[in-house]
Amino acid sequence: MDHRGLGAGGIVIRSGQSRELAAKELLLLDFDGPVCSVFAGYPAPDIAQELVAFTEGFAPDLAKQLGGETDPMQVLSTAAMTLPRQRVIELDERLRRAEVLAVETATLTSGASELINAAYGRGLSVGIVSNNSEPSITKYLKRNGLDSMVARVLGRPFAHPESMKPKPFLLEQALASFKTTAAKACFVGDSVTDIEAGKAAAIMTIGLANKAGKRQRLAAVGAEILVDELWELPWLIDAQES
Repeated sequence: MDHRGLGAGGIVIRSGQSRELAAKELLLLDFDGPVCSVFAGYPAPDIAQELVAFTEGFAPDLAKQLGGETDPMQVLSTAAMTLPRQRVIELDERLRRAEVLAVETATLTSGASELINAAYGRGLSVGIVSNNSEPSITKYLKRNGLDSMVARVLGRPFAHPESMKPKPFLLEQALASFKTTAAKACFVGDSVTDIEAGKAAAIMTIGLANKAGKRQRLAAVGAEILVDELWELPWLIDAQES
């Protein structure tokens, strides 16, 4: 299939943007969305409510507050604001176990493995920066033969959800671990919090707008490049044309 850089909206990255991307030395990717659909087989709302159910025995008011929450990361973040430290640790442990199980049925995002291969082949360093847990990300990469090309995995700081994106902490940690600067990096994300974190870290942000409504939301928070699919990125276009 010849994608030629055209997504569902027929968008082509401008030549100036392609040149800027070509000068980057570090490609950072969010995990859930840009690499795979983590919760394709184990839905996030189910995990969220399992976490809520766990809190009912010791924090019934919190459980009631979170009764309709569908995002397990939000359950953890909200709980961490009121629960004792040990309970936050227990909650994150449960979330990590659920994520490790979820990646067994995760579905690969179109173009993700090809993008990682192409970037790695061109000499870029590749890293994953995600609010998902490091063990789940590492397991997925190994299962799909991508671990040898991804040099760093920076997942959710255990039991410290306050450091998750949209805070720039993880991206700043990534830059430090690669011993590089924001000017030499770019970050592909598919959520508002990804773009906000990238902007806060002064990293060039690429918004993956592969679902209805995402283009408008990601543009509104300042994504510098917007693509409908990963095949629009120049590393993949060059790989197809070579």
